Amino acid sequence: MDEFLRDYVSSEEYYESPKYSSPIIFETENFSEMWNFVLEKRGRSFTFYFENNKNETCPKAVIQINNDGSTCLVLIASIDYEEQCKSDLIKAYPDEKCIVSHNFYFMPFSREDFEEGLRNS
Repeated sequence: MDEFLRDYVSSEEYYESPKYSSPIIFETENFSEMWNFVLEKRGRSFTFYFENNKNETCPKAVIQINNDGSTCLVLIASIDYEEQCKSDLIKAYPDEKCIVSHNFYFMPFSREDFEEGLRNS
């Protein structure tokens, strides 16, 4: 995942878990602290948003960590580079499935949810 997120920075300055709900059990202004908190225990979901102003082909990205431990990587690519982006992802993750969406595709809340989305697309 590092190769896809090189030079990206978090677009958030404050993190809280659970997001937009209470009671808040963890909060920080430090990305690394939040990342470690989410990964330290299964069942902690969180969505991280990233930006890369130097990358014209793929200026935004999202990582969603789900309650079941599955992870969803979303790269927001300009239309001229979507095939290259998909090809790069398939090459890097040959055992995983990849979806290209031209409209807003919801991020799955679990691996099962993702598989269901694939069957229905």
